[in-house]
Amino acid sequence: MRAAKNHFSRLSWMFAAFSSQSFDAATESGRSKERLRRAALTTIGSSVSKAVSLLASLVSVPLTYRYLGAERYGIWMVLISIIGAMSFADLGIGNGLVNAISEAYGRDDRKLAKEHVSSALALMSAIAVVFSLIGTVAYPFLPWLRLFNVKSDVVASEGAQAFLVLYASFIVNIPLGVITRAQSGIQKGYIAQVVNSIGGVASLCFILLVIHFRGSLAWLVFASVGTGIIAMLFNGWILFSEFPWLLPSFHAIRGNSAKKIFRLGLLFFVLQCAFTFAFTSDNIVIAQVLGAAAVATYSVPQKFFSFVAAIVNMAVGPFWPAYGEAIARGDVRWVRRVFWASLWFVLAVSLPLCTLLATAGPWILKVAVGKSFHAPTDLMIVLSVWGVVSSVAVVMSVLLNGAGVLKQQAALAVVAAASNLALSIFLTKRLGVIGVCLASIVTQLAITFPTHVYLIRRFFRRISSSGPVNATNVVVPQLESI
Repeated sequence: MRAAKNHFSRLSWMFAAFSSQSFDAATESGRSKERLRRAALTTIGSSVSKAVSLLASLVSVPLTYRYLGAERYGIWMVLISIIGAMSFADLGIGNGLVNAISEAYGRDDRKLAKEHVSSALALMSAIAVVFSLIGTVAYPFLPWLRLFNVKSDVVASEGAQAFLVLYASFIVNIPLGVITRAQSGIQKGYIAQVVNSIGGVASLCFILLVIHFRGSLAWLVFASVGTGIIAMLFNGWILFSEFPWLLPSFHAIRGNSAKKIFRLGLLFFVLQCAFTFAFTSDNIVIAQVLGAAAVATYSVPQKFFSFVAAIVNMAVGPFWPAYGEAIARGDVRWVRRVFWASLWFVLAVSLPLCTLLATAGPWILKVAVGKSFHAPTDLMIVLSVWGVVSSVAVVMSVLLNGAGVLKQQAALAVVAAASNLALSIFLTKRLGVIGVCLASIVTQLAITFPTHVYLIRRFFRRISSSGPVNATNVVVPQLESI
């Protein structure tokens, strides 16, 4: 009981630091509160962005489902999953940049931060060029009928055109990702969230216009992603106007920075690949095992539960760079208090929300999508468990990422990913659409959670005894080494 009171007192300490005015970063107390303030602003910005996204989904999902039909809507979800499976394309450089920038920011080194941004942009631009060439060569030879598991050439052709639009936006967003990563590294992610909200409203309006004029699936995809690119460019203008010392420059590109970020990126790359192919491949597995039409049965209710994970991400995700900056300064007490407060907060939010969705979800889906849509009760229950488990996993991953405990996570991710994917295929063949979700739950509880608990306990022991550490690599005593 006393432990619970202590943890909830940490929650009160966190929220007490939320203020509309910045704190004095020259003192340890001021830096501690300023980290929380910026995290709070990012959370608020994320809340607004997610609220806009939720409202847009509540409007767009039923409209697009009815307009496209189950098969074409399923193809759209498969396309999103394919691009999601390629989110590792930056080789983890974006996430590596977050850690590198947070460390430079913790050391008050503006010159180093500019070198990191410039070097990361050069690396990501080169990657975008490579993927452009690969796409140009491979596109005409892709087996679209087999890829979408459909029988109609017309439907497959429409899906291929939509994929082309989505792939083009994916390539453009690779170098543009430097903008949001740099913002995250200096704990200014809330600016991107506000801009994303504006882009989300514009995207919804564009989607409604496409439906009104009976546009194709390709136009719907363009409506979803085109406005996001414009919003990203506008966000870049805001960032570099406020922080001109971060503006990338060819002369600021440094081999050491590029090497450092690339090495960090490779570790994040392994994590991204494993997570993407194992834990976000559900729609692809269902499409291949049960057919494209079955994807909608799973993906539509799963979207509702994904909002729980979204709430957790927007609440604790901003602590990733904050952990890195605090670790670089040796503020162990702050890291420990925020981690435990975050864990209690996530449990207090995810448990009731997932229970509510499992109970009222079928009725909500019938109202939102249509009376003809049926959400199986067993699927809703399994998704509710997945929502709580995945939420707790986020809290642990954010700490480990911010602390730079990457090598161990990468090895764990490979084992967990292989186990999860194999189990997803096995259970889907025998249990239907709930199989992919059950596989994720079993893998998290049996493999990921025990290892994360061990890594976190070891990390706290090491930082308590060694002082300031490098948050851009596996924990070591010297800031300069990587």
